[in-house]
Amino acid sequence: MEIRDFAEAVLYSADMSLKLGAPGEVTDSSPGSACAVPTAPGRPDGLAMRSSKAIPPAPTIGGLTDEYTRGLALHSFAHHELQALELMALALLRFPDAPKGFRRGLVKIIADEQRHFQMYMRRAEHWGVGLGAVGTGHFFWDTVAHLDTPADFLAALSLTYEQANLDFSLHWEEAFRAIDDETTAQVLRVVHDDEISHVRHGVKWFERLHGSASFDDYARRLVFPLSPGRAKGPRFDRDGRLRAGLSPTFIDELEITNVSRGRPPRIFRFDPFVEERAAGRTPARAARSVAQDLASILMFVAHREDVVVAPRPSLDVLLALHRVGIAIPQFVDDDAALGDRIRGEDVPWGKAEQVTAVDKLEAFKIRHQMVDACPHSLWAASKGHICDSLETAPLGEGWVAKAPLSASGQHRVRLDHASAETWLRKHLNTGPVVIEPWYDKVFDVSVQIEIDDKGPRHLGAGRFWTASNGTYRGAVMGPWSEGIEPEILRSLHGEGKGSQIHQALKLLGDFVGQALYSRGIRGPVGVDCMVIRQAGEIRLLPILEINPRFTMGRVAHELHRSTGLRGGWFFVDDVAIKAAGFDSRSAFIQAVQTTPETTFTTDPVEAQTTLTVLVGAKNQADAHAAWSRLGFAWPA
Repeated sequence: MEIRDFAEAVLYSADMSLKLGAPGEVTDSSPGSACAVPTAPGRPDGLAMRSSKAIPPAPTIGGLTDEYTRGLALHSFAHHELQALELMALALLRFPDAPKGFRRGLVKIIADEQRHFQMYMRRAEHWGVGLGAVGTGHFFWDTVAHLDTPADFLAALSLTYEQANLDFSLHWEEAFRAIDDETTAQVLRVVHDDEISHVRHGVKWFERLHGSASFDDYARRLVFPLSPGRAKGPRFDRDGRLRAGLSPTFIDELEITNVSRGRPPRIFRFDPFVEERAAGRTPARAARSVAQDLASILMFVAHREDVVVAPRPSLDVLLALHRVGIAIPQFVDDDAALGDRIRGEDVPWGKAEQVTAVDKLEAFKIRHQMVDACPHSLWAASKGHICDSLETAPLGEGWVAKAPLSASGQHRVRLDHASAETWLRKHLNTGPVVIEPWYDKVFDVSVQIEIDDKGPRHLGAGRFWTASNGTYRGAVMGPWSEGIEPEILRSLHGEGKGSQIHQALKLLGDFVGQALYSRGIRGPVGVDCMVIRQAGEIRLLPILEINPRFTMGRVAHELHRSTGLRGGWFFVDDVAIKAAGFDSRSAFIQAVQTTPETTFTTDPVEAQTTLTVLVGAKNQADAHAAWSRLGFAWPA
């Protein structure tokens, strides 16, 4: 039988016996000329690709307890196979000049798909669903039929849909076996094993026709709405992909790739110098290097379909993050890389007009407004003031002055320091500064808020650590109270029902949220607070500063939300690495990568000064033990 005759019967016939007829021995001496793409393949009455029949919802594992629902699922699987074999027949007719080996391979795959269709339909009928009993979709046809080259066809059908079926067939095999339908489970196993050879055919011929079978080459050949994320299912069959001839690097890239549903991506940009720019200052060189090291961290806030404008961390780093539950967004070096792609909202780290509107002076005022309007037994007495002249600055021990626009402990001075008077004169020339006592700190806590046009939303509180100079050093993953001494917690929680500290944190979050909402502030907000000892009592200094932008506390919150792990998120440098007993950064990197509870959250090889590590486990004790094994002490 000529391949062309076989393909025409499969594609155009409305007689299922012809459409599913075995090809037998085939020849390819008269491939003919390329055909046009029909609106739809030939189908018998009742099985039209486009009809008014309702299409059942996608099957779920829970739904398989109902026998008729099992039949609907199998009918859906059968129709996928039918579309695949029709599309392969179309490829034989559209690409008559393709290599003979490629065409004969498609004939073999069509025969497999015919067999799969028949096996699925026998099981669907067993559960009461006959052929054409319900409506069918046409997404496969719509996204593949009009592709213009064999390489594009292979990228879409073989390397996307058939590759995804490696995962789906295993997923549903397990699901049917779980309800004791061993017969259907065996059908799905046959499909899975055949699918490996189908993907192998795609890999082989894509490489020959395109010149390379790298992940990037494959991704570039896909036509929207297809994306690499559609090439995988609810579980990831690494072994099947290796057996199909895909390279380990290709498989790793696919594993971290997410499905795009076509939503315009939000564009995230990291700029920790928003306060510096708003104040007209040039960031210090050391700070710029830290910013480069942390450029990718907004990936933890972004949705999997969003874009982060930053150098992409290494595949090893992204794969490890994916495996602890982080959805990996797309990275681009600059806006030009997005081309003419439709874009969603631009999401910067912060906006100059907002940090200017809610600087430290404004935060100080909001603190006093809240304490006056909302009395609470936990509030610490606020003994600071806004200073507008050198005469009202208490030069000497126990006080600190802060510039209105500053972050990460920068642009402040202890008033017992030799440079204090010079610092004050310089800053008071441009306006007031905030003067605060040097409080007896117990720990730092931050409240995270998100404000949109509907109002503020309280996200929760977290504990964080700073160095003595105010530089951020990390955060607790999990409840902020983890590791706090019981005596201190008793003082904070109080007697009777309800927790005083939780009430207080919620109260200040609501107050700040409403205050900023009324000022027109929108987006993320972090409120830094401090638990202190004051006059022999444990008290909460409720609003040390307000950051109307993303903060490291918000990033830590999202890291915990995504992974569910307990432990800590740490910022370390080469000095700390050496102090922990490592003779080189590479030795530390290897140790982290081989410790199950530790994961780099930024690229450690490319870092200039700052490396970030997630130390997470099911409980804090295991996380503490892992960090200790690496030679680091858990912060007190």
